[in-house]
Order: sequence, then C-alpha cells, then structure tokens
Amino acid sequence: MVRELEYPIQLGLAYLFLVGYVLRSAFVAIRLPGAVGAIFSGFLFSHFIQDDILAGRDHLQCLAFFLVLLTAGFEISLADLRPYILVFALVPATLELAGIAAYAYYFLQYTVVESMILGTVLFCLGDGLVIPKMDELGKAFPGHPLPRLVFMWAPLEASYALTLFGVLQGLAEPANGGAPVSLWCLVLGNVLRILITLFCGALIGVTAGKFMKLRREAIPHLGIVLFSGAGVEAYLLILSVALAAYGLGSAESGVSLLPMGFSPGSIFQPELLVIV
Repeated sequence: MVRELEYPIQLGLAYLFLVGYVLRSAFVAIRLPGAVGAIFSGFLFSHFIQDDILAGRDHLQCLAFFLVLLTAGFEISLADLRPYILVFALVPATLELAGIAAYAYYFLQYTVVESMILGTVLFCLGDGLVIPKMDELGKAFPGHPLPRLVFMWAPLEASYALTLFGVLQGLAEPANGGAPVSLWCLVLGNVLRILITLFCGALIGVTAGKFMKLRREAIPHLGIVLFSGAGVEAYLLILSVALAAYGLGSAESGVSLLPMGFSPGSIFQPELLVIV
C-alpha cells in the first residue's frame, strides 16, 4: 500500500536519484539486471513516498516515458540500417505480438484492438537487458559482428513497440467515450497522422541538426559567438526540441493541442515524432 508523508521534496528526490543508482549498481555488480534494482528502490519508496511526488507521479511517468523514446531515437543510425537488420528487429517481435493478440482474442474474449494493445505491451524487448550483455561480449571478443547487430536491432524493436502502441491507442480512443467515429475515418486519420509525423519529425530533426552545426559560428556582421559548443549544451538543445515535439502531439485532459479534426486524437503521433 502506498503511504504518502509530508517532508521536504528535496529528500524524496535525493532518495530516488541516490538510492536508485546505488541499488542499480549493486545489482549490476552481482550480475543481475540493473533495472530490477531501480524497480526495487521504487518499491521501497512506495512505503514513505513524499506527498508532492505522489501527486505528480503521472507527470513523472510521462517524462520517464519521454526519455525512453529519446534514448531509442539516439541509438538508431540511418547509415547502419540494412534490410536484414529490419528483419531481425521486426519479424520476431511481430510474430510474438500476433501470438499474444490471437490468444487474447480467442480465449480471453478481447476485441481486436484490445488484443493488439495487449500484444504490444507484453511482447519482449531486448533494449534494456540485452545491450549491456552485448557490450560485455564486444569487449571480450573485439571485432565480433553480433554486438553491432544487436545494438541496431534492439532500439529498432523498442521504437517499433512504442510507435505501434501509440497508433493502437489512437484506434482505442473512441471506446473511451465520445461520439461514434467511422472505421474508415479512424484508419485514414492514423495513416495521415503517421505520414505527417514522419515528415514533420524529419523536418524538425534536419533543422535542429543544421542549427547544431552552425551554433559554433559567429553571428554575421556582429562577430558574436552565441553558444559555447559544449556537449552538454548540444544535449540540452536536443532535449528541448524533443520535449517541444512531444508536447505538440500530447493531449491535456483528453484535449489535443493540434487535433486531427475528422478523426479522434492529435495530428501528430508523439512517440514517433520524438523518435524520428
């Protein structure tokens, strides 16, 4: 049972950062998944959680999900993508998703959309657990092709799951209330949403990339260098752009900032927009 207590929020945040990192490191040291240590620290925190942190838990979870999306996008390099990598990344995940969805539909009496969402949530991802092991393998066997292959397919698999979940969530929105919407409007809306998201995401990414290259140059006719060119500065700029992109596709209290109009949901798919 979650018990909220009143004490300075700084102590709660210090616990989350420090104890979470210490337990994560301890689990890694004994060759166990570090994520389990972080989860265990959160379980302990539930017994004395700070009241302000509890009140903002949904927003913190949303920000954590955003960081997962951003990390997945950073780990994908278009120059390294090959057809066989797409096969490795997408075919096993799709088959597992289809198996879970079929079981939910035929044996648990779920609807088609509910079954697909369940499959998207439950099929396995190797991003958090397999990559550290491949890093160890790469150090033990320099030049072996397997670690590089896994470094490419694991974030692709995660991006596929996150994007598919966002699309299916859009299909499930009419079930949450509101006026009935035609199936064709839903399908057309989601197709347009993906295309617009890909185009605008690529445009934002290219613009941000060009700005990152020009930020070390002096402003014409003034001779002033506005930015320092530090790596932290570049990360903050990318983080800000990605947060803005995620906000454009998000909804507050069920109301989208940029609605599609004829179909429920936003004109942007926020998960895909951040990854692209």
